[in-house]
Amino acid sequence: MLSFLDEPRVLHGIYVLGSLTLFFIGLYGLLAKRHLLKILISIAVMELAVYLLFIGLATSPGETAPILSDGLQGFVGMADPVPQALTLTAIVIGLAVLGLGISLAVQYHRLTGKADVAGLTELKDV
Repeated sequence: MLSFLDEPRVLHGIYVLGSLTLFFIGLYGLLAKRHLLKILISIAVMELAVYLLFIGLATSPGETAPILSDGLQGFVGMADPVPQALTLTAIVIGLAVLGLGISLAVQYHRLTGKADVAGLTELKDV
């Protein structure tokens, strides 16, 4: 009855809709919230939505990992490893940037006692 959900175009549509939904949730948090940590979390959610889109569109149902084991001689019916490797690299870089942003937000809060982005210009003269 629900076998049409296994078609690649339907799965890719689900991946696109899911990642767009996550991206717009993050965009709402980025535009509507004023707290520094909430803004950083919103950026991280938007980033994860892009990763989901890349991985979702790079694979198709029935593809296996690109590992030649069990006597396999060729890369037939295997997923492309390049998008997966690039996404893994982007995740590591994104986590490092998020950690730096959080540490800067904590230091800003220690200096000023505020976590609102509206008061960021007060440190300009310091």
